[in-house]
Amino acid sequence: VKKRLKAKYDLIPAVNSVTGAGPARYLQVAGTDTMVGFITPMSEHFCETCNRVRLGCDGTMYMCLGQEESFSFRPLLRKGIPDDELKEALIQAIALKPERHEFTEKPEKVVRFMSMTGG
Repeated sequence: VKKRLKAKYDLIPAVNSVTGAGPARYLQVAGTDTMVGFITPMSEHFCETCNRVRLGCDGTMYMCLGQEESFSFRPLLRKGIPDDELKEALIQAIALKPERHEFTEKPEKVVRFMSMTGG
């Protein structure tokens, strides 16, 4: 997709891209305000800028779409824990977020595909 867009438009690194907006890397059509973002987990790792986790409908938080780390909030929520304890559990869960995915190194390990999680 990127190659086809570059063939048709003069794409330059976006100057006014929103920092902290996640793993996308933005390009801008030269001379316009039009931007397009690319998330390229295989060709250009984005893990160092990934600020995403996914929360499943069953209360399971998935730290990375390319890893199996997860944390279940279901028992805590069913117990009705106070907000400060829930906040502490969230901090502990986020600490499980891995440094990078292993899509190419250990592809046989992935038992939960992105489409199953919503990524």
